Amino acid sequence: MILRLLRHPGERPARRLLARLHPADIAELVPLLTPDELAELWRTLLELRLATRTLRELDGDARERVLAQLADEQVSTVIARLSAHDAVDLLESLEPARRASLLEALDPARSAQLSNLLRYGPATAGGLMDPEVPRFFADETVAATLERVRTLAEERRLFYLYVVDDREHLLGIVSLWQLVSAAPERRLREILSADVVTVRADTPEEEVAQEFKRYDLLMMPVVDADGRLAGAIHVDDVLDVVEEQATEDLYRLANLDVHEDLATRPARSVRLRLPWLLINLATASLAAFVVSLFQETIAKYVVLAVFMPIVAGMGGNAGTQTLTLMVRGIALGEMDLRRSGAVVARQTLVGFMNGLLTGLALGLAALAWERNAVLSGVLMFAQTLNLTVAGFFGALVPVTLKQMRLDPALGSSIFVTTATDVGGFLSFLGTATLLLSILQP
Repeated sequence: MILRLLRHPGERPARRLLARLHPADIAELVPLLTPDELAELWRTLLELRLATRTLRELDGDARERVLAQLADEQVSTVIARLSAHDAVDLLESLEPARRASLLEALDPARSAQLSNLLRYGPATAGGLMDPEVPRFFADETVAATLERVRTLAEERRLFYLYVVDDREHLLGIVSLWQLVSAAPERRLREILSADVVTVRADTPEEEVAQEFKRYDLLMMPVVDADGRLAGAIHVDDVLDVVEEQATEDLYRLANLDVHEDLATRPARSVRLRLPWLLINLATASLAAFVVSLFQETIAKYVVLAVFMPIVAGMGGNAGTQTLTLMVRGIALGEMDLRRSGAVVARQTLVGFMNGLLTGLALGLAALAWERNAVLSGVLMFAQTLNLTVAGFFGALVPVTLKQMRLDPALGSSIFVTTATDVGGFLSFLGTATLLLSILQP
């Protein structure tokens, strides 16, 4: 029915069907449509006043594709209907020249508001906040405030009332319970709570999410450098941040670009993945070079080749475990970087203990299989050493990247895997070479 609508715009039943769909369901159609169908869909959505809500449901390439199809007049219409926060998100996804052109075409007051929000940056409290949060002045009476709340409640949900002075400095908050239970003639300054958790507009969004978690908040006021109320952040915006951050860390641990998804065009996916694959190829070549140094040893005792992947693979898995734990701890603010040495030492000890236990299991298996006690001892030593290396580098790499002000997940897996591959092959084959005379049956 929807495809028929896009081909025959005058068909009324199909238009009614589109009007009944949720914007999130309409958004799922976007990657499936041709440019002509997409243009017709958006023209119809603008007529049905569904374009704004549908655009909010789009992410990444889908939003860019839609915005490329729309004329500036259509984008301006959408921006005029969006909240300030969503309008800023949309503007940030546009080229600077087009963004400037759209801002000039908007109402001057609206343009000034959005320009002010854009300067904070998308990954800050200022970029997350709703700047249109109501302000209540300290000298307002409870009766007057209640009347105003009744009017505002028709348009927005109110959890707290933010009380400011004449210069809009945040003085405190009043809950709805405090408001309805106070005498009508009392002033807000008499019933407000001054103990308020606030965040500055330039605070990174990860720290904002941690504050919401620490204090279990539904909303948090945002203040500027002078303590004036700039806006408020809703918990649902923070949930989006947590999801985006988790996705970003997951992608970067796998050396994927955060702008890639299942709908990304193959050519773009190749372009995004290829650089990391080439880096991985280079590091894998380093591990292969280490193996090549011991070709004569492997040729004299071929069974060593059977156990090489076990030692290297176990080290890689152990390194990934430590790396994942460290990246999560850093992302959630659970680790004080000033005490990172103790954390690295602890993870190295964990690696050593795991290496000792799994090395013992591997050594016993090799002894039962090959009936060679020397080989069993070599495997136990190499396994213990490699998992110790895995624990050390799995903890050290993300801490070092964080201290260098880089994303701790970015490229960490490549460095850790390289360390465990080289360490595993070097410890196993090197020890086997030293003991070759007594290792051969």
